[in-house]
Amino acid sequence: MKQVLITGATGFIGAQLVRLLKQQGVEVRCLVRKTSDRSRLDPYSPEYVVGELTDDNALARAVEGCQTVFNLAGTTKSLGLRGFVRANVHGPRSVARACLKQDAKPVLVHVSSLAASGPSTSDRARQESDCEAPVSNYGRSKLMGERAVASYADRLPISIVRPPIVLGPGDKDGFEMFQSASRFGVHVTPGKGNGKMSVVHVDDLCQNLTAVARRGQRLTKPNPDGQGIFYVGDHHQPTYAELGRMIGKAMGLRSTRVIPIPMPALWAVSAVNQWVSKLRGRPHILNLDKTREAAAGCWTCDPGKLREQLGFQPVFSLQERLNQTAQWYLDNGWLSAGSTVTEPRKDTLSTR
Repeated sequence: MKQVLITGATGFIGAQLVRLLKQQGVEVRCLVRKTSDRSRLDPYSPEYVVGELTDDNALARAVEGCQTVFNLAGTTKSLGLRGFVRANVHGPRSVARACLKQDAKPVLVHVSSLAASGPSTSDRARQESDCEAPVSNYGRSKLMGERAVASYADRLPISIVRPPIVLGPGDKDGFEMFQSASRFGVHVTPGKGNGKMSVVHVDDLCQNLTAVARRGQRLTKPNPDGQGIFYVGDHHQPTYAELGRMIGKAMGLRSTRVIPIPMPALWAVSAVNQWVSKLRGRPHILNLDKTREAAAGCWTCDPGKLREQLGFQPVFSLQERLNQTAQWYLDNGWLSAGSTVTEPRKDTLSTR
């Protein structure tokens, strides 16, 4: 793996992957929009190809000569299914087609989401061989994107990675939980907050992505047992409420008050937000799609296959990773010492 292409490199996960690969001595190329903020990538001096996933010529230039392609491009927020499909289905299909046109076919590692498979039960985490049952438009679009990519599995070496919630330095979505603990000493949960969830630190995710690229199984066609699909996540799977307490501990709090929001209230608020979002033309973070996921209960996945096949063992516990993340927010001015919140500096922001 001498040269790689990363799509979605300016996002939270992509920027960390660029850093890791450059540290490993890999030549990194990034497909970026003309208007993309590259401030998090510039320190690592990757090669840039300017263009969109819909631009076949730009994609061809970006893929040329690469041994591996990491597709992280996509969106987590949209006003409806159509917007999700445009980003999470058409984009991955275009990347796969560009890879297929190369004489020396690169390995394509497509980064999907646990949402593509759907929720788990309280006593059993999701496994790669399970039938998918997404509950949100986002999850449905991610599954459609997987299937679009998988249609080329007989002609292209492809692996799919499904991360759960990803936390770590530079994450704006996860920052809100740290901010709430810092400012008010509280953690808000959907319902009683007793649904279990899988979590992965961004550094652990990126290490797993590179391991999958180098040594992971590839998709088969047909693929009844989930070969070439991998879940990642920490072995500790906290409840929503427990995660809040762990974040409070990372912030140095003796105790964190967990505030449950009744699901009827959550549905009502998200419905209003959805209506306002359509008027403004901009999606709200708390919308009906996210509430569907919150109401589904548990979101856990079993990373056993990845660890057995690739031998990955996390160096740090989940609590230690949360401690490191809290310290990063403090060191980079997102939070200030003494549990007083300040505005994040623009030069440290990234988008997922």
